[in-house]
Amino acid sequence: MRIIMILLALLFVQAAPGQPGSETVDDPVATGSDQACVEDSSLAGVILADAMSFLGTPYQYGGTGPTGFDCSGLVYRVFGDNGVDLPRTVTGMESMGVAVAVEELEPGDLLIFYSPKHVGIYIGDGNFIHSSSWQDRGVIITSLEQENYTRRYSSARRVL
Repeated sequence: MRIIMILLALLFVQAAPGQPGSETVDDPVATGSDQACVEDSSLAGVILADAMSFLGTPYQYGGTGPTGFDCSGLVYRVFGDNGVDLPRTVTGMESMGVAVAVEELEPGDLLIFYSPKHVGIYIGDGNFIHSSSWQDRGVIITSLEQENYTRRYSSARRVL
């Protein structure tokens, strides 16, 4: 199951053809000449694959996994497990790295929300992975276009 989640995460991390460090691989779902370009060796790809491996893990206030996470606990864990030290709280994370405009988001960027404070990791195509306390959903993927998150969006930070 973990390998399937890693492969799905890598499909979310797309690079334009010809970019240094990108590989073109055949998309098993595509027909004709359609191809997906993935950066399977990028740090963002590895972090996202790690985060995706926790999909479905329950929400746990103060949790840093592997059996439960709060939002910042998930981010703290997957970045830390891959050599990127981040503060443990959303407040600490929102001052890290550099600010990024929503139009320039890249996979691996941190997304910060207010009321209440919340953090997730952008995975591409307008989606992010996070641990949601709402209805005990736990680690899920959500669209940035979902009204609750559009309304609460505060900023994005690039830490990679």
